[in-house]
Amino acid sequence: MKNLKKCTILLLALIMCLGLGACKKKLSINDLTGYWYPEEGIGSTTSVLTCIYINGATETWEEFDEYGDSTGCAGAAYTDGKVLTLTDVPWFGDVEIPIGAANELLTDDGETYWIKGQPDFKEKPELDLSTFSNRWYLKGDHDSEYATILTLNEDGTYTKGDMEEGTYTYREFEESVGDTGTTVLRREISLSGGFMAENYYLVSDGQVLVHWAAAANGSNYYINEDALGNEQLLAECILTEGTFLGETYGLCFARDYTMKCVFLDGITEDLTGTWELSDDTVTIIWDDGETDEATLSPGNPDTLTIHSTGEILENPFDF
Repeated sequence: MKNLKKCTILLLALIMCLGLGACKKKLSINDLTGYWYPEEGIGSTTSVLTCIYINGATETWEEFDEYGDSTGCAGAAYTDGKVLTLTDVPWFGDVEIPIGAANELLTDDGETYWIKGQPDFKEKPELDLSTFSNRWYLKGDHDSEYATILTLNEDGTYTKGDMEEGTYTYREFEESVGDTGTTVLRREISLSGGFMAENYYLVSDGQVLVHWAAAANGSNYYINEDALGNEQLLAECILTEGTFLGETYGLCFARDYTMKCVFLDGITEDLTGTWELSDDTVTIIWDDGETDEATLSPGNPDTLTIHSTGEILENPFDF
């Protein structure tokens, strides 16, 4: 009799466990609908995405900044009940995130990555867009009848050339610098109309707008109308617009006043350093302490003459 009672209890326990397993609902994308952000709050981690909203009805995700404004980053979202997949994540493409529960996403190590809920968005500061409202000329080319002009208006609207119009936003944020553990303040203008969203960041005391996608060679930038008479600024823009090529190496000047010498044989190790510009003379300070000087040719600003050798380097990418 005792054995029968034990068997009965075990059987009931087994049935209860099976019942609980059967009742456990498999999560769908609708169950994940809502805002997702780091457990410690927006901006508390170096996550690629600041905060996202998953729309289960449309099976999409969209990123929002710390003020609750859309950043323009978005893609499809779907799940198999165990893993959430986000497509078109900037720099990463498709990303898979383990699901802990309907309100918890996990890291690959099983730690809490993001939680679901209403974020504590920051209050958006009042911005005086008159600081940026002006005409901006592509590459400072204001003398040509074919010049591309970007006009930013005080009411947050813009026009570009004769074909494009829309709205723009301004924001400031801290950007990580590689793996150095340091950050720099970025000031960004985002155009949200036209054929696609475009993001530019401000340099040179806010007088130049540089396209994010063209940051490597600086070939897509606008100069504020008020700065068109600044010869030093124009010379810096020319210098950082591309790569000056010689027979065996190329010199790349960055807008943060760093530079690199890239050897074309693919074997010799690249050199790095910093640069300074005075009038049309470039002083190069290499990381090993050696220095060089070069001159931008006034008649042909796309050429650079090295003082020590007399070699002339050209920027073949300017057009």
